[in-house]
Formats: sequence, C-alpha cells, structure tokens
Amino acid sequence: MDYRSGGGSCVSELLKLMDRVQPMLTAASTEVTREHVYVAVSDLYNLAGWVCFDIGRPSRARVYLTQALALAAHARHDGLTANIFYRLGRICLHHRDPAAALHHFQLGRRTTTGENGEREAAILTVNQAWAHACMGNHAAALRLLRDGEEFLARADPAAVPGWERFFNQNELQAMTGVVHTELARNNGARHAHIAIPALTEAIGGYSDDMARSRTFCHIALATSHLLAGDRAAGVQAGLKALSCTENLASSRVRDRLRPLHQIARRNAAHRCVRELAAQIATKMSRTA
Repeated sequence: MDYRSGGGSCVSELLKLMDRVQPMLTAASTEVTREHVYVAVSDLYNLAGWVCFDIGRPSRARVYLTQALALAAHARHDGLTANIFYRLGRICLHHRDPAAALHHFQLGRRTTTGENGEREAAILTVNQAWAHACMGNHAAALRLLRDGEEFLARADPAAVPGWERFFNQNELQAMTGVVHTELARNNGARHAHIAIPALTEAIGGYSDDMARSRTFCHIALATSHLLAGDRAAGVQAGLKALSCTENLASSRVRDRLRPLHQIARRNAAHRCVRELAAQIATKMSRTA
C-alpha cells in the first residue's frame, strides 16, 4: 500500500499497531523469543519511520528509525540494520544533505558482507552514487554506479530476499536515470542523454504496485528532457508526472517536483514550459 498509494494511506493504522505491540518488548520470554520480538518490532518501527518520511515528518521518522536501529542491533540482525541505515540515508538525501546520506549508506554497506548480501550491497552502493552525484562528484558517482551494477549481477537469484527484494534490474535502471539526472544538473547536460533512455525503460517496467516510484521517474525524465533542451518531451513527461500524483498521498512527490519547477521556470520564455511551471506550482500549493 505504501509503494502504491503513498505513506499517507496507511500511517493511521500503522501507528495504532505500534501502540498494541509495545508491551511485547518488556514481556517475559526466552532469549530466542525476545530476539524474534525485537526483530518484529524493529521492522514495525522501521516501516513507521519510512511512512512518516513519506508524509513529510522527517523528525518523527528519524526518531522511529533510531529506535528501530537499536532493536535491530540487540537482535544482531544485519539485514534489518542495513535497511534502516538505507532509509536514514534516503531521508538525508531528500532533504539535501548528501554528505550525511553518504555516511549512512556507508554504514549500511558495512553490514552487507555476509552470505547472499550482494543485492543489499547493490542498493547501498548505487545510493552512494546518488549522494556523490548530488555533491557534483562525477567520477565517484559513476564508479559507484558501476560497482552497484556488478553487485546486482552477482546476486544469487535463488536466494530468498528480504527487504531488498524490490531492487531488480528495473530498479537499477531507475537509479541509473536518477543519478545521471542529478549529474546533468550539476556536471553538464550530456548526462541527460544517458538518463532519458534509462528512465524511459524503468517507467515501462513498473507495475501499478510501484506507482510512487514510477511517478518519481516521470519527474526525473521531465527534468532530463528540459536539461537536454527537448522542451516538448519535457512538458509531456512533466504533465504525465502531474497526472500520476493524483492518487498518491505522499509529500515526497511534492518535494521532488520542486527542482523540476525551478528548471521549468528557467525556461519560461517558452509558452508550453511556462504553462507546465504554473501547473506544477498549483499542484505544490495544494499539497503543502
């Protein structure tokens, strides 16, 4: 439900569930049972943190994720720990603190050295690439993107995945497009020509259950087209992104629209782009 409709669609029920499970943490139990409880409750706090992030409550999100991290550490659950560091990093990245994001991704990456950890390593590595791209570190971003591709290629398809199950070849294409879109903003529009086909392929590969991710890709695609000077395609992708936001209860979508709005305003001499900028501004004001 979170991926399909946004965090606002499930936050109320999730917080009620958290209240109900809280007594489990102090209930008498064996050590083995206690570890299982810690993992389950940590996973719940982890999800609550992610949902709060999605609805625009980053401070509350960090509180829940920090609590989740402590419980995961008690249970010595490396996979869950990696996921929590990933999510902490994504919060920092979203709020334009790529250096802090990079630190969290690196901490998460250190926990993925066990058996069948390649897919987790791929996720944390390509997100490091994204952080470097945000800082304009062109060479590091491209190197880490290649490393992430290699980790995913080595991932055992027969291994039963956990939180990392979402990360497949299509998600890698999306991340490739996002990284190159960021590089196009910071290091030159030539990167937009790499981002565009990657994002187009990723959009076609998403199911309706991944509506939010698909919308993010439409936003990045519109941004890349405008940076590449293809205004007609940029407007088309931007309008598609706006139509996709209608059924998403996610403040992150509004926030992702802001850079596109800025680029559209810089091209406001062209009527079609000016109209797109106005529609984006209206959308952002409605969801503020």
